[in-house]
Amino acid sequence: MSYLSLAFFILLGLVMLLYYVLPKKAQWIILLAGSLCFYLFASYAALPVLILETLVIFFLAQAMEKSSWKKGYAAGMIILLIVVLGILMYVPGITGSLFGKTGGIVGKLIAPLGISYYTLMMISYVVDLYRENIKAETNFARLLLFALFFPAITQGPINRYAPLSVQFKTEHFFDRKEVFAGLVRFGYGAFKKMVIANRLAVFLNAVSSNEKAAGIFVLMDLILFMLQLYSDFSGCADMAIGMSRMLGIGLPENFRHPYFSRSVSEYWRRWHLTLGSWLKDYIYYPITMSPAAKRYIKNGKKNRKARIKFTACIAFFVLWLVMGIWHGPGIMFVFMGLQYAAAFIVTYLLEPVSKRFVKNHPRLEANPFWRFFQKVRTIFLLWPIFLNVTSPAQLGSFVSRIFTKFQAGKLFDGGLFKFDLDGLQWVLLLIGFVTVLVVSNIEEKKGESIVEIVLRQKLPVRIVIYWFAVIMILLSLSIQNTEFIYAQY
Repeated sequence: MSYLSLAFFILLGLVMLLYYVLPKKAQWIILLAGSLCFYLFASYAALPVLILETLVIFFLAQAMEKSSWKKGYAAGMIILLIVVLGILMYVPGITGSLFGKTGGIVGKLIAPLGISYYTLMMISYVVDLYRENIKAETNFARLLLFALFFPAITQGPINRYAPLSVQFKTEHFFDRKEVFAGLVRFGYGAFKKMVIANRLAVFLNAVSSNEKAAGIFVLMDLILFMLQLYSDFSGCADMAIGMSRMLGIGLPENFRHPYFSRSVSEYWRRWHLTLGSWLKDYIYYPITMSPAAKRYIKNGKKNRKARIKFTACIAFFVLWLVMGIWHGPGIMFVFMGLQYAAAFIVTYLLEPVSKRFVKNHPRLEANPFWRFFQKVRTIFLLWPIFLNVTSPAQLGSFVSRIFTKFQAGKLFDGGLFKFDLDGLQWVLLLIGFVTVLVVSNIEEKKGESIVEIVLRQKLPVRIVIYWFAVIMILLSLSIQNTEFIYAQY
């Protein structure tokens, strides 16, 4: 079930009605019922798998809290979660390549919607419980609500148990301003998805499926995919945060204009924030702060700094490799993880040189051309090219056509309009892109969401903004609504 389908709007409307009309103590039950209904429509065959897995974690977590052998219980639950993820998400693809398209019985398994997000959230629940940061949930239904909360299950944000469980237990009263603010945030996400991401999907699919497409269009495919990915992913996050706000529940932000970043490290403080936070708390710190790492650093008195950096590099390598594999089966995801690991490790090791260079040239920081160069360099280093191709062969074909059949002239002889988007659609796409760019610049300068900025404007200004967004969305209804890119992970 898509967030932009009629069925979902009916479900959300019904959930909100019951949520605010029925007794407040039943609100979390309404959210659970809505989440189960959403999942039944979206991935009904896989729902029993997640319910059973959550039930096992529920009982094991309670047993761990009472046991003196907490490490064994925690390790067992984490292994269980990873094994189930591997069986459902990775094994069908591997067996399919070994035994044909069906891949036998295993190849017929259905990967639950958002299984990767579910796994990361449940691992964080187990680890936080092991660290005694939280208490084990004693109500299975509440734990299931945390695992399947419908605004976030599709593709995040990746929630933590402690802040979300408190909100589930809190009584929420209808607040017209908050509900409307959530609706505006949802609408901005729908704008990104329908006006930009869906249109780009049409063009990118047409180019990818055309083996004779000129190199100029292949290059556009690879570049515009970054815009599609951001519009699609951040648009979904906006919708998730918006609908949760309509229910009085706050979800963590997931993006802060990553393409404005001037360094690789800054980029990962702006892109998929909840995943970055998860990787830092549950992979990076456990490696760098482990007893083995501490002993290794302590034993190197003469080269302590070098050993600290080496340990950090090992942690970065493992972190980004896990991030790549987390995205799915296939060698291209491994390559993506290695690409990000290399970019992060190299920039980390060269950071002292970079800081010294900037210190010796203080005027650079005020130079707009230098800042623009830093942004372009960062985007190039983290170009998500491996997400946009399915195999090394396809990547080789793309690169080959760029260098041997570029044919730039086709861009100006009407060739651009042969990929399922006419002139009007390109104009609407450009308007959408400029709108998001302007909004992002305003948010960056003001340091707050565009929703709060718009809601402070005078009524005539707000009406113009709302109608502009509505008209642009209505003009996009003729474009096929595609699945969210990250919903497959």
